[in-house]
Amino acid sequence: MGILDKLFKPNVEKMKAKKDVKGLIKALRYEDRDVRRAAVYALEEIGDARAVEGLRQALKHEDVGLRMYVAEALQKIKLKET
Repeated sequence: MGILDKLFKPNVEKMKAKKDVKGLIKALRYEDRDVRRAAVYALEEIGDARAVEGLRQALKHEDVGLRMYVAEALQKIKLKET
């Protein structure tokens, strides 16, 4: 992670408060594991169907733990839709 990444770390809480689904999906690809996981949880809480495709892409990530969180989030978003 470069120095600029440390200075400009995504503010997941702020994006969650603004329901910035697009920004949170982008955060799923951020280098820092904690940022990625926080983005998953935020997208899950928001429950917006627009997050589904970004979360599906995150299922391909090398981080097994992240994939588990993503699968849970997708399930919960699906339940909110029904």
